[in-house]
Amino acid sequence: MQAGLTQGVVARQGFDACLASPLARARQTADVVWGKRDPNAIREDRDLREIDLYAFEGLFKHEGEQKFGDAYNKWKKKPADFSVDGHYPVRELWDRATSVWCGSLAAREKERKVLVVAHNAVNQALIGSALGLGPQYFRRLLQSNCAVSRVTVDETFQPNTGRGIVLDYLNQTPDVPVCEKDGVVLIHSPTSVEEEAAITTSVVDVVRQTPVCLLMHTADPPSARLAEAIMDRCSREMNGVCPFSAVVVGTIDEANCNLTELDGVGGSTFIIADKSFCQGFIAQTLGVERGDMFNLSPGGISVFNMKGGPAKDSVAVCINHTLYLPDYSADFSL
Repeated sequence: MQAGLTQGVVARQGFDACLASPLARARQTADVVWGKRDPNAIREDRDLREIDLYAFEGLFKHEGEQKFGDAYNKWKKKPADFSVDGHYPVRELWDRATSVWCGSLAAREKERKVLVVAHNAVNQALIGSALGLGPQYFRRLLQSNCAVSRVTVDETFQPNTGRGIVLDYLNQTPDVPVCEKDGVVLIHSPTSVEEEAAITTSVVDVVRQTPVCLLMHTADPPSARLAEAIMDRCSREMNGVCPFSAVVVGTIDEANCNLTELDGVGGSTFIIADKSFCQGFIAQTLGVERGDMFNLSPGGISVFNMKGGPAKDSVAVCINHTLYLPDYSADFSL
């Protein structure tokens, strides 16, 4: 079912080739998602297999804790530094991802669009190494089952440098994966009057399904109008009493100060702002220098779990999610 839904997104992309993990479940997913295209265009790459955990393989949580103790704690809290049987599995994973970028994907330079079907962990490494994010970002770039992420690279691209790369979207799923706690929902405001109606209606629907503790927005007219529409709808549906307030912010630092004050308060914080503000917020949250590597669309939603990582650091749940908008929702129809 999930792979069939993903096929709708993939169908409109016009891919030239497909790389897949050799493991059975990934190859089966690739066959479904690839659909009626030429099956000979699917190639397997052993470096796309799931993470190797050596002596940890197949253990239940309590077994790992009992057998490995400190090593298991490091796997949970500092996975990039976790070692077993003389190996560093997460670092090896990043090495394999780099090998795929420099090998199989580089060799397909004439095939402009390549679909990669692999596993949660190696997909994180592929995205992370492409963006110049190291093994310490393991478990901080969420990859849901059968979700779709896309990057665009140019001739200057080199993995692990952050050069020549744009992230078009991360972790596209049928529904926006909003967080109920410690979540920030970042929304790129409309850029034209024509976009406002559809985007406003769709955003309001997302807000209605999410526990909200605060709505922040910048002072530019499109962001302010969208925030006003949300507050107005909420007030009307709650008998004139909206359970959260709206505040205007001028800088990313100001927004982060408000988030600090909300520490421990249940619910998600919504931030509505223009493209530049949203890109800067994402860059600062992930600790990268360039916000322009994130290609945001009007109405695109980016969600962060601010304390969901191994060291209670931020997790990118999704970036530039647009499938909830009317022009994109048909992509996930069967």
